[in-house]
Amino acid sequence: MKKKSDKAKKGYVFIAGAGPGDPELLTLKAVRALQDADVILYDDLVTSAIIDQFGGLKIYTGKRKDSHHFEQDAINEEIARHALEGKTVVRLKGGDPFVFGRGGEEIDVLRKYGIDYEIIPGITAAHGASAYSEIPLTMRKVSSSVAFCTGHPVNKIQVPDADTLVYYMVASSVHEVLDAVVKKGRPEETKVAIVQNATRYNQRVWTGTLGELRRKERAAYSPALLIIGENINQFIENNWFSRKKKVLTGDADPRRYSSREWLVVNFPCRRVDEADRDRLEESISNVADYPVLFFPNRFAVKYFFTYLMEFNRDVRHLANCTICTLGRPAATELQKYGIIADLALEPDSPSDIAIRLKERAITGKKVLLPGSNLVDGYLMNELSALGNTVTPLSVYLHGQQEQEESIDLEFIDEIFFSSSTCVKNFSSLYRTIPAGITVTTADSDTETEYCRLFGKRT
Repeated sequence: MKKKSDKAKKGYVFIAGAGPGDPELLTLKAVRALQDADVILYDDLVTSAIIDQFGGLKIYTGKRKDSHHFEQDAINEEIARHALEGKTVVRLKGGDPFVFGRGGEEIDVLRKYGIDYEIIPGITAAHGASAYSEIPLTMRKVSSSVAFCTGHPVNKIQVPDADTLVYYMVASSVHEVLDAVVKKGRPEETKVAIVQNATRYNQRVWTGTLGELRRKERAAYSPALLIIGENINQFIENNWFSRKKKVLTGDADPRRYSSREWLVVNFPCRRVDEADRDRLEESISNVADYPVLFFPNRFAVKYFFTYLMEFNRDVRHLANCTICTLGRPAATELQKYGIIADLALEPDSPSDIAIRLKERAITGKKVLLPGSNLVDGYLMNELSALGNTVTPLSVYLHGQQEQEESIDLEFIDEIFFSSSTCVKNFSSLYRTIPAGITVTTADSDTETEYCRLFGKRT
């Protein structure tokens, strides 16, 4: 009877694949699970265009140079913890959870705790890269077998006996993989393709032979994968995906750009929702009431100080605050405003955060936590578990971080500005617009703002 009662309290977990990057490759079943989720734990390769569609508590579990990350054991325990609290949890992973996605390790933990779950497959990167580059993985009379491999560890790279080889996670090991394939006996004339950012607006494909690419020093950046085999002879540079023009916009009418001809790349046109502005002003005006100010990343620092000045406050109003940062970039950004963090955390694992906070007596206090509109649930839990009262403060929209870091204007054909606010936000990140990009504006006010910030059109 006790067992039955315990089970009734447990939640349910979906281990789901998000696909390789294109938001439209998310399956209908994954969408339904995400719509019902209380908690979504998502990886680095899950784009903001996907995650922003859904409600629930969103917890980032990936690894970026600007923020802390979870080790796999910590992710496993975090999934189980929320499920044991009776919540519906979606563990959303890039690609497919059972193709180099460590989904098997996560369900082992769920089995241990007796938590019910199901697996929702996703389109794996090899399939996405193949379809969006027009490189078939199998083809009659050319390739009747295909093997999926990884580029790690570099001293144990496997080279199966298959017509087509696909290597995942090769951003830092391209040459080691090529060397291993040649050593196994493949001729240097064998065709090779490197596909970077498969299915995304900035997908890029390089082709050559084993010998040619071994002699080049071209770097590949994550996410990237290698395809090796004679099927690459089918590749054409002007393929169906590359023929689509790319438009960067915040909220254009979807009828304006036909999906047959255009790929829409999202750009967030506001720092925060207008509905949050009153609360934002109130929190910053009363910032002295918070004994602890905690910055989880450098973007939280940047936008917080932008608003601090906007609401007629400066660093003197932080004199009585204990200021904490997470990660070196946040601490470095803080120094630009003449402030050295009282506690600069650089944890090796998530559990280190709680230990360091306790050591510095960050317990039982009011904590202001600036960040994006999507709160870092794990950090909130760690702070709250120490008896702190935590107030999250949205100072920028989720996705702003990715846009600032990674929108590559080289791939953009047109920019559509839907409002003067959108122009202002864009100008804060990009001082110029490359000459080859067409710019369109929604109305005369937007056009006036564009001309003021970027100069009159010639």
